[in-house]
Amino acid sequence: MHDNTNEQILPIPSDLYAEIGQIEERIYELRRDVRRLRNRYAELRQSPQSLRVDNLGQAIEPREAVEAAYQALDSAEFNLDDTSESLGWAHRAGSRLSLTDAAAEHREQQLAQQHRIERTR
Repeated sequence: MHDNTNEQILPIPSDLYAEIGQIEERIYELRRDVRRLRNRYAELRQSPQSLRVDNLGQAIEPREAVEAAYQALDSAEFNLDDTSESLGWAHRAGSRLSLTDAAAEHREQQLAQQHRIERTR
């Protein structure tokens, strides 16, 4: 008889779909936070005369430092937009998946067998 104890137990597609949704929510919140922070740096861009920089690294003007921070956050938001779009594609495709009846039954048998093995330890 074939020993299935080392056979991988398939994940449930709807669980993976739900996980993608949770990640999408976190990305949405992160995008919102990055956008808010970028906009705060935009406020600083309006008053460079009110800013100064330390002398701990390479010399840089306050205007350059603000612009660098703003541009980096803008780039981060752009990349998060791409990430969000990719996750949307995964979410749409993932919503179409389910285990066959045979695969679902096999999965349940594997879980039951795993539970029996763990109880005997």
